[in-house]
Amino acid sequence: AVRRLGELGVDGVFSPALYPGSSSVWRRSGFEDYARLDVMERSVDAGDPDPVHDHVRQDPDPDWDRVLEVDRSAFEGFWGMSRLGLEEAVSVSRSNAVLLSGPDDKLSGYAIVGSQWGTVYLHRIAVRPQDSGQGVGSALLKAAIGWGRRSGGRSIVLNVRPDNERAKGFYARHGFTETD
Repeated sequence: AVRRLGELGVDGVFSPALYPGSSSVWRRSGFEDYARLDVMERSVDAGDPDPVHDHVRQDPDPDWDRVLEVDRSAFEGFWGMSRLGLEEAVSVSRSNAVLLSGPDDKLSGYAIVGSQWGTVYLHRIAVRPQDSGQGVGSALLKAAIGWGRRSGGRSIVLNVRPDNERAKGFYARHGFTETD
């Protein structure tokens, strides 16, 4: 498939994020590391009781254009998602949720979370830069953890860029630790 895409003029193909132990088949097919991510994890039962946040809601059919606006304001270049990528993030686990913060006409942030076989995955979380530092990210993260607990999850995992010390500190303050 990669060879055929090359024949069509595609100059790069990205795989999903992979654990180091599962990347050998990709390497044998000619793939190489493009970016590295750190994995962080915590128990869904540790820490705060499930908080109630009036401004975080679950939306089974979000306005993807609004969600995409938040994503584009929060992430640059390669790290930004397309609408298709965001929609796909909602379909990769057996059980999924999109959590939104702010009014429909001006979202401040969102989180995409999924659960499968006792593990909760924080697929994506984003906050508009102008709303950063106002508790939006914490409310979304706590709501995602609470959703995971209610979904029967035991732990929640996420990935973060190794050089994003601000995000790593944020997750650490919420009980996440780096894992292999």
